Amino acid sequence: MSRIKRIRLFGMLILTALLLASCSGSKPEPDKLSGVLKIAMMNSFGYYGTAGRILPLHFPNVIFDVVNVAPGTPDQVMEQIDRSKPDIVMFDKPEIYVKMLEQGSLLDLSTRIKQDSFELEQMHTPIVHYLKEISGGGVFGLAPVFNSTAIYYNIDLFNKFGIPYPTDQMSWEELYRLAARFPTREGDTKIFGFRYYGTISGQLFLFAQAEHLSYYDTSMKNLQMNTEPMRRLFQSIMDWNKKGIVDTNVTDQFLTGNVAMTLEDTNYITTLKEKGSGINWSIVTRPSFSQDRGISHSIRLDNIYSIYAQSPSPDLAWQILRFVNGDAVAQLQFQSLSSRVSKYSKEKSGVSLEPFYRLNMDTFGTYENIRRNELPANYAADLSKLINLKADAVLKGKLLPDEALEQIQTEGRQLLRSANAP
Repeated sequence: MSRIKRIRLFGMLILTALLLASCSGSKPEPDKLSGVLKIAMMNSFGYYGTAGRILPLHFPNVIFDVVNVAPGTPDQVMEQIDRSKPDIVMFDKPEIYVKMLEQGSLLDLSTRIKQDSFELEQMHTPIVHYLKEISGGGVFGLAPVFNSTAIYYNIDLFNKFGIPYPTDQMSWEELYRLAARFPTREGDTKIFGFRYYGTISGQLFLFAQAEHLSYYDTSMKNLQMNTEPMRRLFQSIMDWNKKGIVDTNVTDQFLTGNVAMTLEDTNYITTLKEKGSGINWSIVTRPSFSQDRGISHSIRLDNIYSIYAQSPSPDLAWQILRFVNGDAVAQLQFQSLSSRVSKYSKEKSGVSLEPFYRLNMDTFGTYENIRRNELPANYAADLSKLINLKADAVLKGKLLPDEALEQIQTEGRQLLRSANAP
């Protein structure tokens, strides 16, 4: 699509959103609201892509003062927010949202929601439950859209080798075992059961998070990579990768028909329409926690809107929040941000999006990320490098998986102690 056509389309979408909003019966009337509203944001793309363009049009007498919050540690981010004294905070990570909630920096929206009969059902139900759970039961933030991933699979490849299709709510181990049923070669052509563009450490952490496995003790001072569950997990991942089941190359071979399954977001539907038109494919949910098949880490929130507890204009801030989380903007964001999903995202290009949103959100990853924020700077990256170094030695036959994991445990613990040393 040309740049001019994209601009015209976005203009039409904004006009439609404004018309929908004008018919929504929101009170008071947008043009009756005035003042200066400061918004502290951590995701400028998510804001300026939609809400940032439509807000000045819908609220012509409100001056929007946008403060960009620089990336940093949770404490550094919160310090910037506190210093700017905003009315609205737009979070790109639930972890920062939880930390600010714990220090009492966010306004409970429950009373305003009840008074204005704001329908939380406008948001995706699992997101409402998730936000309430990490907020201790209250409502301190709203998230109109979200990112989500699911498993795409090549129907013809499964049929060709007589392998049953993947199903919703599989565990990661079940998915990898299914991938292992494919031959690794057909003539001169390599075949892969699963594509994961990333490292061995990435696969290890992906599995560990899904199975609620923590590899640090409660104090976050000691590494615990050599527990029996982690040992079994590392052994399995090394076996699958050594057999050539997992495609980790930059080139996406799912598009060429050489990969049976891949993990992607909703934007991949467009990619397949444009670059994989010859592939017969379908979608199932991202793997779940094996002990609770109804939860998954498939959904990621990077647009959580909250009102700062010390906002000088909480009433105005609430009216803006209501609008941003209403029907009109949610539909606009889904149409204009290709990887976003909202309650209204029933299908895309004729494809059902149910696998992307049918499971409840797993809070384990959020709380683990909060804990890992206590680690010394760069330690997580150093640990990943160490794991990948030892994993490479296993793949080359220089180490056994158990030997590699023991070295990861010993050297990783030493790295952590050194990083924590005064």
